[in-house]
Amino acid sequence: VPGWLDSRTWELALKNLGTLGGGNHFIEIQRGEDGSAWLMLHSGSRNLGYRIASFHHRRAVDFDGRKKLFVPSKDLAYFPADSDEGREYVRDMEFALEYALENRRRMMHVLKEEFSAAFPEAAFLGEINIHHNYAALERHLGLDLWVHRKGATSAKEGETGIIPGSMGTASYIVKGLGNPMSFTSCSHGAGRALGRSEACRRLSIEACDRAMEGIVYDRWGRTGRGKKGGMADLSEAPAAYKDIDAVIRAELDLVAPEVRLTPIGVIKG
Repeated sequence: VPGWLDSRTWELALKNLGTLGGGNHFIEIQRGEDGSAWLMLHSGSRNLGYRIASFHHRRAVDFDGRKKLFVPSKDLAYFPADSDEGREYVRDMEFALEYALENRRRMMHVLKEEFSAAFPEAAFLGEINIHHNYAALERHLGLDLWVHRKGATSAKEGETGIIPGSMGTASYIVKGLGNPMSFTSCSHGAGRALGRSEACRRLSIEACDRAMEGIVYDRWGRTGRGKKGGMADLSEAPAAYKDIDAVIRAELDLVAPEVRLTPIGVIKG
């Protein structure tokens, strides 16, 4: 039994499977420029992935200390890939990716059922399912390298990907160009323009509501102790993110935009 798999982790993993989570996770109904409807969701391995990563990071810090391996920061602690510890980490990371895949599958299944109930004539033409925040052994520049995509996704030549914007702005379906200078990667999304706390301090509810005009969404909650006396939680408002169209223009050497989607309705975790 892996060291991270205690009774609490098992209980949470069972409860969380098929759930959205918080932060920037979302479910959206979107409109294509041709009038088609798209269903998009963003979620991952939930608390399970965090627990696995935290467990192995503690092991890596201890391992590097015992082996007297130089690392400039404990945040960069590592295992050699051919060590027992390294192989166990890869095994557990891949388990987290499979959990994330099943988590998204279950949510999308429910989303399709609900959409079909409202629109019985709807036909689902295909799916795009991609991972982010993971490591993979790949061949680049004539070398076998571990590529760690944090805030990035794979963009191999001809590979279909997704680059979301924000809950009030466009998202893009893209085709990878296989650029070797990025290790065949592209951005995972628009990226934040304001940190979560900064967005809550600087943005106004009125401006954020205007940015969401015409989109169905829950109103802003509260952040702070007890969620009662704190400020409005505007950390996921459109203004908290970079301009998605500018981000796409900046990586036209990495991906080719295929479909531009705009949100109709949004559920945030």
